[in-house]
Amino acid sequence: MTTDATTRNVNVTGSSALYTKAGTLKGSKTVATKSTLANLKDSKSGQKNWRVYRVATTNRGSVYYKVVSFDKTYRGWIYGGKSQSAFAGGITSYNTTTAPASNADTSSSVNSSASINTQNQTTGLSATQKAATYKIATTGTANDGTQVTYTYPAWTEYRKGRVITDSTPYKDATFKVTDATTRTREGDLWVKIAATDSANAKANGWIKYSALKQATATTPDTTKVANNQIGVKFVDAKGNAIKTFVWTKGTLDANPWATLKAAAGGIDPTLDIGVEIPGANIGTAYQNLTKAAGISGYGYDGLTQAQAAANAAAIKGATYGSTITLTVNKQEANRFLNSVTFIDESNAISTLHPVMYLENSKGIAAAQSTWSDAIINDPAITGVIGKTITPDDVQTALDDQNLGTVYYATDESLLNLTNRGNRLTGDDLNGNGNTAGGILNANLLGSKITVYKMTFTDMKKNAHDYTLQALNNPIFKDGNSSIKRTGITASINGNSMGTAKQFTVTQDSAVYAAKTLQQMYNGITG
Repeated sequence: MTTDATTRNVNVTGSSALYTKAGTLKGSKTVATKSTLANLKDSKSGQKNWRVYRVATTNRGSVYYKVVSFDKTYRGWIYGGKSQSAFAGGITSYNTTTAPASNADTSSSVNSSASINTQNQTTGLSATQKAATYKIATTGTANDGTQVTYTYPAWTEYRKGRVITDSTPYKDATFKVTDATTRTREGDLWVKIAATDSANAKANGWIKYSALKQATATTPDTTKVANNQIGVKFVDAKGNAIKTFVWTKGTLDANPWATLKAAAGGIDPTLDIGVEIPGANIGTAYQNLTKAAGISGYGYDGLTQAQAAANAAAIKGATYGSTITLTVNKQEANRFLNSVTFIDESNAISTLHPVMYLENSKGIAAAQSTWSDAIINDPAITGVIGKTITPDDVQTALDDQNLGTVYYATDESLLNLTNRGNRLTGDDLNGNGNTAGGILNANLLGSKITVYKMTFTDMKKNAHDYTLQALNNPIFKDGNSSIKRTGITASINGNSMGTAKQFTVTQDSAVYAAKTLQQMYNGITG
């Protein structure tokens, strides 16, 4: 058949049975009796809708249609009258959806922020409901009309299924209703939804209206701004309001621009992003503005050029007694430190030759780079630009990795008086060839091994900016610091003074069987 498939939705009448062939043909067998079909025609499930997909006329002029139930339980030929111009006999044209009855607002105005009930509704949507913004109430993978979206309301078109199979990625997405209909058999209201953010448009489709919940209502901004004040409405990158804050003109402020500059810590918030003044850039200005307004987690980084330009124009065009809108972007977590190098200050020429392989207090050994990555990504010292970081926060990051006390080892048989190139690495502590089950490589048999115990404490004193390496430059010399756009290249300085313990490695020595440096260090003599 070549006609539009959506025009070939039918229902059975119960006046004719369903056969494997046209009923008059030899060998035809019954698929479903008239009684069975009579019961199915009043089914309350859309799975028992039917689609016609073939037609044939017998030599006696009888028209037979091949039909299939939407759930594919029944398939066969059924008598359809004497003409192909209209369905007749055992089937009749059927609308799987029905326009719902209208539902007028009971109030005199349309208010998208009004409380809206989505449950137990079969009538059409009121103007208020149409104007509202919604979320999927329970996200997940359920294929029952409540959690995922469909190309058509479920079971209203043959072989038309889901748009998405999992709505979990859209748990925070908001939608507007663009259409509504009622499934004829079930009598439930379905709506077509479209995401308010194009990034979530892949989820657009049909879903039960009862599966939605109203998004958080927006409270109208009623902030009053006096003639000597400037209001700033902060919105996110999608235009959603965050907060409105009012600044009052200072005694020396010549114009609104000056007032906002003062609010930004004396930094011009329209400063060209290409201009970097140490301690005074546009990112810092936004940081100061949002902090003063009591807003956290938002700032300048990530704004598009157009958004930044619109903000600058708004600031420059601000007038007293009015409110401007500034877009701020949700800030991703930034690192306070971008790398950490571990220094043993009591070991010769240590600032130039750091400890490259450490074992923590739990007996876990790893290269310096591995421990560095773990520390710089620790939640205690990551966050939005401007977050205050204290020496205790750095100590917490160390303690989270059990690095308050560490162990490392050297091979004194290498005759390296500076004790730098003879430090053992992962290649020495891999246990290869060790028949005693220890961590020392068999190549170290006969060597003199020194194990050091080092502690990392007092980060106010011992956390250093390592950019200039050998220079003594504590990060917290001026008090607490904060997360900047670029993290600090740091060193953590420790001390192993008086802790060295030396062992001669032999096949039957306890040190050769030790499984950690800590085991070697604690009470083992060679």
